Parts: sequence; structure tokens; C-alpha cells
Amino acid sequence: MSSFSTKTKQIHYLVYFVVRSFLITVFCFISLLCFAFLLYFGDLLLSTSKGNYKNPLFGAYLIVSPSMVPTIKINDAIIIKRIDHDKYNIGDIITFSSSDVNYSGKLVTHRIVNKKNASVDESIYTTKGDNNMQVDKALVKTEDIYGKVLFKIPAVGKMQALVSSPARFSLSLLIPAMILLIYELSRILFIMSKRKA
Repeated sequence: MSSFSTKTKQIHYLVYFVVRSFLITVFCFISLLCFAFLLYFGDLLLSTSKGNYKNPLFGAYLIVSPSMVPTIKINDAIIIKRIDHDKYNIGDIITFSSSDVNYSGKLVTHRIVNKKNASVDESIYTTKGDNNMQVDKALVKTEDIYGKVLFKIPAVGKMQALVSSPARFSLSLLIPAMILLIYELSRILFIMSKRKA
């Protein structure tokens, strides 16, 4: 009876630790998401109230090209921040709307390799992908830049693919539900074994 009780206690603590860690992670993620939404909408309201229609303060994008490998790989997500007053520097990785004929209107994320001041608040940038042999043909104006890359989140695209279909999405919800169910069952078994003892 005592060995069963000990094993039940061990399972109980293990499941408790896993569930608690999972719930703390979910809570932190939701808190960060709420904070990001507050910043986003706060900046949007502030900009529109002043009559300025700028790009959002923060943005998130999924990388679909190998042009920045090994710094940023395909399926990595990037978080960017708008930098006001043309304070982008050589070496910064930026996301911008390309004026190149082949990529017209598409968002590109490349590194700044040269900067020429056109006016006080306007510069013209030469960009290049870390994995590309040559610099980009089209120059980038300050007004075309969405923001500077703050950090990347590896392999987010793969996780997105995992939950893209209804069956996969259901499975991603089912796994946490099963963890909670196992936790509750182990807790009930633990209480029952205590009562018998």
C-alpha cells in the first residue's frame, strides 16, 4: 500500500508540475499578447488623433525567403519596431515595401549596407540580404520602411502549419485537455489512496 501511495504521490507531483508550467506559460503568453495589443492600439489612436497616419509601432511577419539565412531562416517570425525621425543605421535589419520591379509592393526584410541623407527626415538606403551575393537593385526611402527587426522567433511557420487544418487545430487543443484530465485523475487517485490509508 505504501509503495502504491509513493508512486501515486510521484505521479501527482509530476503532473502538477507539468500542468502548472503549462498554465504559467499560457498566462505569460496571453499577458504579452494583451500588452502588445494595448501598445498597438494606443499608438494607433495617438497617431490618428494627431492626423499622422504612420505604420504600426510594432509588427510581426513570417519569413518565406532564404535571403537572410543564416541570420533569419525560412519559417522564422520577426518582430519589428517602427523607428521615427529616420534613425536607421548601417547594419540594421529592416522590413520595407520594395520598389523593385520583381518585388513591387511586397514586404522585404534585408540589412542596410549604405545610407545617404536626402534631407533632415529622409534618407535613401541600400539594402542586401545576408545570403545574397549582390545588393538590392532598388533603393529604399525612409517612408517605405515599416520598421527595424528587434528579434526573431524561430520556426513559428512550422507551428502555424501544424494548426492550419481543422484536424491539426483540434489536436493542438486536445493535448492540453488530456494533460489536465490526467492531472485531475491522478489527484483523485491520490485522495482516494489517502482515505484508504
